Amino acid sequence: MDKNQTIRKDIVEAWERYVNKSNTRNDLALILDSVMDDVHHQEFDEVFDRVVWDKAMNGLPPTPEDRKEAYRKEAARLLAEYENRQKMQIIQAPSRNGTVRLRKIWYAAAAAVLLSGMLIPAAYLYRKLKTEQMVQYVEVVTRRGEIRTVFLPDYTEVMLNAESRLTYPAVFTGERSVELQGEALFNVTSDVDRPFTVATTDMKVRVLGTVFDVKAYPGDDISLVSVVSGKVEVNLPGGKALLEQNCQVKMDRTTGGFEKVTIDAGKYLSWKNGALYFYRTPVREVVNILNRQYPQADIELAEGDYSFLISAEYENGYTVEVILKSIVNVTGLKCRKTGNKYTLYNEQ
Repeated sequence: MDKNQTIRKDIVEAWERYVNKSNTRNDLALILDSVMDDVHHQEFDEVFDRVVWDKAMNGLPPTPEDRKEAYRKEAARLLAEYENRQKMQIIQAPSRNGTVRLRKIWYAAAAAVLLSGMLIPAAYLYRKLKTEQMVQYVEVVTRRGEIRTVFLPDYTEVMLNAESRLTYPAVFTGERSVELQGEALFNVTSDVDRPFTVATTDMKVRVLGTVFDVKAYPGDDISLVSVVSGKVEVNLPGGKALLEQNCQVKMDRTTGGFEKVTIDAGKYLSWKNGALYFYRTPVREVVNILNRQYPQADIELAEGDYSFLISAEYENGYTVEVILKSIVNVTGLKCRKTGNKYTLYNEQ
């Protein structure tokens, strides 16, 4: 909306009647339409700046602390509910369209609070969201066979393995928090005042400054955190693990159980050089890894119960055929090739 465009008087009056509890059904419809339409956000500003805030803070008796907390939680719930429905657009960089999208989200969230009759939390939510910077998110996704390096706003270096997804705010305003699906090596910039956290589906890793690897693919049964240097705190469904250099926590996603072991962390990072390292790795996970590493191949396990554990190292340059042949030799499985598709199976 152009700053010189006239504010619509009927929308402002509808808001005022709502505040004075004399609104009609048509007023509510007009209010809801106005906050959902980005063109009319100035009417919303006008009412809150001139009317709602004063009435909420001065025209009503003091609100007990327990009610304030209830209001706050309800406002947060409504905002989260709206965001979940709308699936806020993830953007690569700040843009005009991104700003409009974010503004629509919080105007509509504030409207949801208002239309439930909660003036105090609406005013609180409006002031809070208006004064704080709206967070925009960056999402980086790697394809099969792709390894990519990303630098976060605090200059933390992240190397993403194949078929991984990293989401982080364009600007860190408080604790440095990112979300990961897949595998990534983090070289975290030290900042004693702002911890760095990595959240996956099943665990949360918290550090100040260190180098560590997180592996948490949705399709794998095992999630790993391996520490190269520094110290790492891992919060898991079944407890907490504190790790130092060359330590690893291994979590079984099917049971929630985990164990802490000593490792050679360098071997677990061989993927960043295109190599492969397996240590007592379930054959199903080996198949998943090979599919991510070799995009030209399609590998599957036939139906059945496979309890094989694979321990092997393959340098960069090994073909998928060579690796599959070695797996067949170790496990006794058979391999059938049809075009680019490979099927591992037990011979009946």
